Formats: sequence, structure tokens, C-alpha cells
Amino acid sequence: AALAAVERLAGELGLEPLECAEGIRRVANAEMIRALRVMTVERGVDPRAFALLAFGGAGPLHAAAIAEELGMERILCPRASGVLAALGLVVSERRRDVQRSVLLSGSRLTAAALAEEIGALAGRAGPGTRRVTAELRYRGQSFELAVDCGETPAPDALREAFAAAHERAYGFRDEQGEVELATLRVTATEPGPEIDAGAAGAAGSGSRRSTRRAWFDGEEHTAAVLTGEPAPGTRIAGPAICELPEATLAVPPGWAGAVEPSGTIRLERAR
Repeated sequence: AALAAVERLAGELGLEPLECAEGIRRVANAEMIRALRVMTVERGVDPRAFALLAFGGAGPLHAAAIAEELGMERILCPRASGVLAALGLVVSERRRDVQRSVLLSGSRLTAAALAEEIGALAGRAGPGTRRVTAELRYRGQSFELAVDCGETPAPDALREAFAAAHERAYGFRDEQGEVELATLRVTATEPGPEIDAGAAGAAGSGSRRSTRRAWFDGEEHTAAVLTGEPAPGTRIAGPAICELPEATLAVPPGWAGAVEPSGTIRLERAR
């Protein structure tokens, strides 16, 4: 089906199917390289100092070409690369945010009023590690600054924390201005489940090896094909294709590496 789709496009463009497929790959790589340059080079970060983390079902397929273009010499392909985002969601901390507009100022901004409001919000937030944030402003302002205040803040300490935050943000504090507490927010967080990556990697049953024709940068090679989940310690040298359970990893000539105890495949480019 893929070949048929490329053949139709190649016919419209007057190209051979392999030329067309290579062009599609290069366009996809160029888009990802552009995005990575925005996140690194244009922010003063040298990507050559880092390893490229390859994830997603097709990310590892493009990783080596992208790394070469950016001058990067190391690639990490996690064991669960194809479902890495989903795995991150599973193990991430659980967070609940509740907030309430209170509009307290002057004589109404008391320790008792704060304790009552925070207590009610904490009850709604539920169990976990709590963080209390107050959004304050000077009377007449239309914007607030968020200040961490703890579960039992003193009004004077809260006013001083806001004044200091205002001075840091805008360069001044209004000693005569009345401070208004606009909103209180309570955040409760609980840790997600722990995953033993080492044990998960050790569970790899190994991969089946075969060979087939493959094209890297327009040149035909006989590539080693590893199908399945490679066991820790497995050596991989390009040209090779790793058909992983959730992703495909392309290893061009000049790249080699091994599977770590965690199941992560670490590749390095020959110098």
C-alpha cells in the first residue's frame, strides 16, 4: 500500500518511486530539524553538546539523519520509545488545582479570614503535598502577581512578599498602596507509580535477525534487521533496522551502539 501511494505521487512528479520516497523523508527531516534549531541554536544552545532522544513511532526512523545535520553524535532510543508520551502520563504526578476569588483587603485581610478560605480550598483539593498561592495586586491595578504563601500566612508577611515580588517585576513598590488579595489557589500533588526500568529492560526476550535491502541517503545497502525487543547487551551496527514493538529505528552506516540494561538503545556516530 505504501509503495502504491508513493508510485502515484512519483508518477505525478516524474520521479522514480525510490527518489520520491527519499524526497518525502528529506522534507520530513527538514521540518523536524527546523523545529530543533528554533529550540536550540536560536536560543544560544549548542545541540552538539547533547544526545538526541528519539521517541514516537517514527521518531527513531529519522533520528540519525537529524543528528547528523545538527552535528550531534549520540542518540538514545528508550525501550518504550513508541509510547513514551503515554508512559510519561502514567508515571507523572497527580495534580489537583482549586481556586477561589476572595477580594480581601484592608481590615478584611486577616489571619482568620485567610485560614478559613485556605482550609476550605485544601479540603476540596484532597490529599497530597499542598502548595498555596495568593494572587495579589495594588488597589486599582488590573493584574495580579502570584506569591507562594504557605498554609498559614500572616497578613503582614503576605503584603511584604507581594511588595517584594512587585519590586522585582516592575522595579518599584508602592509604600502607600493598599494591597488586595484577589485569588487564593491550593494545589495538591501526589507522586505517580514507580516503574523499574531496569527490570523492564531485562525482560527483553531478544530479537530475530535477518537481512534485507535498504536505502540510506539514496545508496542501496544490505541491512541487518532486528525484529522484536533486543535483549540488554545486544550490539547494533549500521546499516541496520530495528523493528521494535512500538517503533522503527534506522541505523545508517557509520552509527553503532548497544542495548543498555534499561532497554534503551544507545547509538554513537563514528568519528
